[in-house]
Parts: sequence; structure tokens; C-alpha cells
Amino acid sequence: NSLGDVAFAVTYSRHHMLAKGNKSARPRFHVFFPTALCNDANSHKAIKQKIHKELPFFDGNALDASRFLFGCPSDVFLHEGSLSIEDWLTLMKSNRNIPQGQRNSTMSRMAGKLVKRFGVTEESYQKFLEKAAECEPPLPDEELETIWHSACKFGKKVTSQEGYISPEAYGKQSLIPDDFSDVGEARTFVEGFSDEVAFTIATDYLRYNGTYWEESEHAVTLAMIEHTDIQLAEAEKQVEASLLKLESLGVARDAAINGGKKFRDSLDEEQIAAYKEYQYYATFKAFVMKYRHVRSMTNALDAAKPLVLHNPEALDSNPMLLNTPGGTYYLPEGLNGWKPTDPADLLTKVTAVVPSDAGKDLWGDALQVFFCGDQSLIDYVQMICGLCIVGKVYLEAMIIAYGDGRNGKSTFWNVIYKVLGSYSGNISADALTVNCKRNVKPEMAELKGKRMIIAAELQEGMRLNTSVVKQLCSTDPIFAEKKFKAPFHFEPSHTLVLYTNHLPKVGASDDGTWRRLIVIPFHAKIQGSKDIKNYTQHLVDNAGGAVLSWLIEGARKVIAANYQINRPQCVLDAIGAYREGNDWLGNFINECCEGDKSYQEKSGELYRHYREYCLENGEFVRSTSDFYSALEQAGYKKKRTASARLILGLQIKFDFLD
Repeated sequence: NSLGDVAFAVTYSRHHMLAKGNKSARPRFHVFFPTALCNDANSHKAIKQKIHKELPFFDGNALDASRFLFGCPSDVFLHEGSLSIEDWLTLMKSNRNIPQGQRNSTMSRMAGKLVKRFGVTEESYQKFLEKAAECEPPLPDEELETIWHSACKFGKKVTSQEGYISPEAYGKQSLIPDDFSDVGEARTFVEGFSDEVAFTIATDYLRYNGTYWEESEHAVTLAMIEHTDIQLAEAEKQVEASLLKLESLGVARDAAINGGKKFRDSLDEEQIAAYKEYQYYATFKAFVMKYRHVRSMTNALDAAKPLVLHNPEALDSNPMLLNTPGGTYYLPEGLNGWKPTDPADLLTKVTAVVPSDAGKDLWGDALQVFFCGDQSLIDYVQMICGLCIVGKVYLEAMIIAYGDGRNGKSTFWNVIYKVLGSYSGNISADALTVNCKRNVKPEMAELKGKRMIIAAELQEGMRLNTSVVKQLCSTDPIFAEKKFKAPFHFEPSHTLVLYTNHLPKVGASDDGTWRRLIVIPFHAKIQGSKDIKNYTQHLVDNAGGAVLSWLIEGARKVIAANYQINRPQCVLDAIGAYREGNDWLGNFINECCEGDKSYQEKSGELYRHYREYCLENGEFVRSTSDFYSALEQAGYKKKRTASARLILGLQIKFDFLD
């Protein structure tokens, strides 16, 4: 099965399934691979060594250039295939390559595992460099050094903890369970992987991949497979050592393996003690083999859940930490706040890039275009965006980026969205409107731990659901549930951004609602036939590091300002115009009514004319209770007489009556 579509032939050895020397009976055979013509002994030997590296079940003592094979009368088994062994080796190497996008996380995880298993040693560092050779394209040396340095710091922290078990003692103390059961296996698994496996009722299993905690049952199952790999290697080592001990005491290997009452009765006291040791390790090996079956593995993982249980609120709980592929940043200190990634921080998110100065001028030029050279607006937006990457709500508001098409608003926000990686998320724009009737709790659940949430493009004329906006922009806990998972609640950590060509209509006129709506105008007119296609990705690819640096510095500035951000005049004007355009009651009164202290109008007549006004202008018609409540909030008092209910201070214009 390992060789798939490789062509080869097999003949059985004359010692097939027979004991040979001090080795027990086992399968023995010779495999012949057709190769390209090779006249160089070293090249031929190199091919054998590569095969053995991929398939270590071949005899490691038979890797020289040529072997003398004794004849055997057995039949030849021919396996036809389209690949030569050289083709297969090339394919296996390409499959092992670590592609761009996975290099940092893979190498961080590998470094952590090596340090944990072998300590901070030259051996572990060389193994790290061997793994790094599989990166395609190669990671720069400085990035590899940063990853290794971070792992070493992590290793020193682990070794200083109470109860730390050295790598040398780990196999003896941690791999063999106290009892051979699901719980026993779960405990050994947790002892070995407690710093990279976690469970919560909201996420199920998570595994630390060297950079962040990843929600993945498959990754945790792989950890269990790795654990049983280590156990099996230890079991085989101990079984072999115990058999050698028996042989040194004059007990034949095959007799010990076969056992039986007659055999046990023939042993002296010292041999019995050695035999019991062998039986113990043989039982351990059989136990490990059982837990390499999927059902037993699943049982052990189920038993391990309470042992690595965390409160969902503990995930991403420090709002001042921003995780990147190259380490974690403490935002109050800006770019000077770097520290090595620590699994104890329980960070489940990571940015897509590391901060740098690469592309700084390109990003600066783009900002000048997006915001028409208005430096006060650029500074304001930097602090707003800096606030977006802080994991706590300090500004209970929705950011509305508004402007006609081709003004850069979608490009600007999508660049930030992509740079922030898994810290950014989406919510359907229609979920913010009164017309949304579907269950949005699964979407709400995905907001947990996010820093910036994007909603894109509302249709013209859509009405904002102010209660949903207040919920998404407040500091109150959000109740949500993932599909097929238990409901949970979390403290919001995100800033909500809507970019749109059409401002949504707002029915509420209270200050509480309008305090939550911030309009950032985009007035640029970006034209030209020679513009770069997919400018968003161009900025991410060529200035992503500079964008993240700009965001981190924005966070530092807004934290230093105690989250007080002065709005430039263009933002104040945009908010004022937006509110004025949505003053439905004021618009009706200005166009259809006259005001004076001496005026009064029947409430029913006033509402009837309001309704007609809305129908003529295609406006939403509010209920009588909303209408009268809005009048009262605007300062118009009600009066009741024997014949009618009156609204004081207003009357319908005569020209409107006509």
C-alpha cells in the first residue's frame, strides 16, 4: 500500500517466516525496483538510502551499493505500476514540502515539540533545521532564528514549572498508564500534550499549532496518533530490553515469547522476575496497539476532555495581546511590545502577516489617495483602526464607510480585513436590517474573539435594525450558538464596520442610537485605465507588513489617548447630514405642518396626513404608537377634550390640505 503505483518485483528469502540467528521468525523478502541505467555505485547506494528513509521497514544493514542474493525456489510476485522508484521518491519529497502560508505555523509547532521532547540541545536544533529544509520557498534565516528563539524561551518556561519531567525520564514515567483503560490512556495523553491540547463546550477540541490554538478535532486526533507512536516506540524498546535481559540469564528468546505454564515452571527466581518484567512491557505494547484503533482512540479522547477543559471565556481573554506569525504584541507598547508566542495565553487567532516596514511608502501613498490628502482624517482613521485591533469594546459604535463607487472604501477595509487574518470576520449586511427574519445566532457565534467585523454593501432603501446594531456594538454579553453545539455567551471584543454605497435608513431619533453611528466619508474619485488589477491583493502582498505596523501604532496611540478620539470636521459633517436626512418626523413637520404655541391639531388627522405623506414619498409608515411617541419626544404635548385628542403646537399646512 505504501508504494501505490510503483513498479517492483518481490521474491521471498529462504529464511521467510523462519528464525535466523537470534532473530525470531518473521516475513523476509527481497524487493527489486527497475531504475534508470546507473553505472555509479554511490548513486545506486543513495537511491537505497532514500528508499530506506521513506520506508524504514527495509533492512538498514543492506544499504550498500550491491548485495549477493542466494537463490530461492519461490515464485516471483510482480507488481505492475506506472511509476519508477525514482519518480516515487521525487513525488514523496514534493508532498513533504511545507508550502507558503503554512511555513511559520508548521515550524513553530515543530520547534515547540522538539524543545519539549529533546530539550534545548544541538540535536533538537539540527532536527529543526532538517524540517526547515522542507519549506518551499525557504523561510529567511532571520525568521527561522526568531521561531527557534521563541521556542527556546517557551522551553525554559516549561522546564522551570513544578512537576516538570525531563525528556529522558518522560518515556519511563509518562507513557505507561497507571491502569490499562480509557482513562489511563487519556491521562498519559494529557501528561504529554497538555500544553497543546484543550477543550471547551463552545469549540470542542483545540490544538496549539505553535502559533495559535486551532479548533480542530482532526489535529487532536493526530496528536493522539503521535502519542501512540511514541508509546509504541517505547514499548518495543522496553520489550526488546527485557528479552535481552532474559537471554543474558540463559532464557531462550522464542521460549519467552511463546511462554506457557511449563516454561514458567522451569524458571528460577531471578528469571521469573525478568520474565514478569517482559510480560508487563508486552502487555503495555498490546495495550498501545489496541489504542491505535479508531474506536479505542475516540474513547480515550472522550475521556481526556474533562482533563483539559477550559472555560470558553478564557480563550482570547487578554484584549491587549495581538498574535502574529512571528510573535505576540502587547498593544499599549506598540511595535516595542513584542514577546514570544505563549500557549498559556490561549490565543485562537493570528494575523496573516508580521509587522514590518516593507511597503511603507506604498501604503502611505494609498492612504493619501483614499482620503484625498486629508491628514487629519488619516490620523483619525488610524486611531479608529487601532481601536479595531484592541480586543475590548471601548467605543460602542458602528463605523459606516460611505461614498459613491470607485472611491477606495472597499479596498481600504478589505486590505485591513486580510492583514488581520483570523482576527477579522464577516457578518451578512442584511443581518443588520429590519427585513432579516432568519436565525443569526450561528453568525453571532463566529464573532467570538474577533477584533473587526465587516458588513459589506446594503441595498438602497434598507432600514437599519437599531436593536441588533446596539447589541453588536455594546459591551453587553452576546448569546450565541454554533450549529450542533451548546449555546454560550461571550463578551464582545469586536468593532463593527459597514462599508456601503447606500446609507441605511434609521428609524430611531434618540441620541442613544445616533451615538452608535459614525460615518467616515470617502470622497476620492479613483479613475484610470492603467490601474492595477486587484489592488487590494497588491497592497496585501507588497505592503501587508507596513499595514499591520500602522494598525499596531494606531492602537498604541488610541490607548495612550485613553480611547478619546477627536473627530475631524468632515466626519462631524457626515454624521450631521446623515442624521438630518433620517429625521423622518422633522421632515414631515417641515414639509406638511406649521408650528406655533397657539396651534393644535387632532391627533387622528395628523397621523392620517403623515401616512399619506409617507405613501406619496415611498417612506416607511410607522405605527400610531411610534408616531405619537416621537411627537412627545420632540416636545409636542397631548391634550384630551370631550370631543377629540389633540396635539398642541402644530397644525397641518393649508397648501398640504389642498
